[in-house]
This record gives sequence, structure tokens and C-alpha cells, in this order.
Amino acid sequence: MVEMVAQLDPTGIFDIPNTRLIFWEVVAFLILLFLLIRYVFPPIRKQIQDRQRAIEESIDEAERTRREAHELLAEYRRQIDEARGEARQILDESRKQGEAQRERAKKEAREEADKIIERARNEIGREREAALRGVRQEVADMVVVASERVLKRSIERDDHDRLISDALDSLESDVATSGVGDGRGGR
Repeated sequence: MVEMVAQLDPTGIFDIPNTRLIFWEVVAFLILLFLLIRYVFPPIRKQIQDRQRAIEESIDEAERTRREAHELLAEYRRQIDEARGEARQILDESRKQGEAQRERAKKEAREEADKIIERARNEIGREREAALRGVRQEVADMVVVASERVLKRSIERDDHDRLISDALDSLESDVATSGVGDGRGGR
């Protein structure tokens, strides 16, 4: 019979001594498989799930942060537009005040010109300078307040001086082009 099995099975797999070895190898493999499934794979699966959850939370957090950044950007743009509107309003108001002061100065100059022309010119010059200083200070304060609102922080001294200088230069060029205090007394 052994010869018949040997003829049917030239590899010797079904040989009785080899069969026992295969049996124990299968048993050892099944035990190893059981131990892996029972004790090794659950912690690995848990780590994979934890890592996946952490990645999903990171993605969600990044999305939230992106949305918040867009909202902040929109808010900052709105504040900038609002500050520009306030700056325009301040400039318009200062122009109107300059116009009103110029008209008053012209009227006073006409009244005084008949009496004491030279005294009237000197008076207009002094009033013009005082008005410009007052307007300069007011415009400078308004520009600083508007800038602080835009920037939401205190302005450094150099920036403060630069902003005031820019605003005053702009105001002086507006006043110079409109002809305030040209020394003619409105004639």
C-alpha cells in the first residue's frame, strides 16, 4: 500500500511521517494566526483608527481656521472701507470749514479794507495761520483716530508724525489751489 501511495504521490506529501509534520505546522500556524488576530491586530487597528480620527479632526480644524480667516479678511476689508469713508468725510468737512473760514475772512477783509487796508491784510494773515493750525491739529487728530481704528493698535511716533505730515501737506495743497489768503482781499 505504501508503494501504491508512493506511486500515486511522488512528492511524498501524504507520507505518514510528513503528515504529522504538516499537521503540527498547520496547528502552529492556526495558533499564531489566533494570537495575531486576538492580541496584535486590535491595537494596530486601534492605532490606525486613532490616526484616521486625528487626521479628520486636523482637516476639520484647518477648514474652520480657513473659514475664520475668510471672515476676518471680510471684516478687515469692511473696516478699511469704513475708514476710507470716514477719511473722505473728514476731508470734505475740513474743506467745508476751510471754505467757511475763507468766506468769513473775505467778508472781514472787505469791511476792514475801507478803514485800514494794511491792518486788514495782517489780520487776515494771522487768522489764516491760526485757522490752518487749528485745522491741521484737527485733521491730524482725526487721521490718527481713523488710522488707529483701521490698524486696531496704537500708532508708533514715527508713523504718527508721517501721517500728520501727509495729511497737512494734502490740506495745504488743497488750500493753496483754492486761493485762500492770497493777499488780495477778495477783489
